[in-house]
Amino acid sequence: MNFLHQFASKLLQGAIPPTTSGGHAPNEPSDNELVSKAQAGDTAAFDQLVTRHRGKVYAMVMNMIHNDADAWDLAQEIFLKAWRALPKFENRAKFSTWIFRITHNAVYDYKRKSRIHSDGELDDEHLSGERIDPGARTRPSQYDRPDQALEKSELGQRINHALEQLSTDHREVILLREVQGMEYKEIASAADCSLGTVMSRLFHARKKLQSLLSHEKPS
Repeated sequence: MNFLHQFASKLLQGAIPPTTSGGHAPNEPSDNELVSKAQAGDTAAFDQLVTRHRGKVYAMVMNMIHNDADAWDLAQEIFLKAWRALPKFENRAKFSTWIFRITHNAVYDYKRKSRIHSDGELDDEHLSGERIDPGARTRPSQYDRPDQALEKSELGQRINHALEQLSTDHREVILLREVQGMEYKEIASAADCSLGTVMSRLFHARKKLQSLLSHEKPS
């Protein structure tokens, strides 16, 4: 097991419960079934989608921006945007890939606005959530910090420090591939780039991480 798989397992071990990992039990409806119901106006079905995917979305956002309060707000905004865009979603695609595409856009928009307004807040147009069950929390209450287990370990601190030195593009593909376990084509769709770009970014990101970790001595 290489350091990237160690990183992934440490990040996810004990941090994201099975109910929020994006999977579902055999007796539960699939994502496609829930999407169809939600598109027909069933808000409870959308709440199930939120519950099923919120852990991975929050973990992805948190590992991209490293700001707990903003990650919480941004994760909520992502699902509100998903609700608004749901009528246009083609159910032939995977919902998980689609939600990560929205996550990608939201994170990059956040970073762009942060550079322009370093002390400003995201303008989410005060999106209304009145049609969504307010009890459907975006962040799992028992797992408020998906990166806590990672941060507590010496190796985790080194990996986090190395990840922060990657560009946003490189950090994103590493997280999508090694933590979220997405296929290259899914990453390309989520990150809005070509398959070749994904492979190139992964190659350079892994090479950079290996270099950083091999030269960084434990504190």
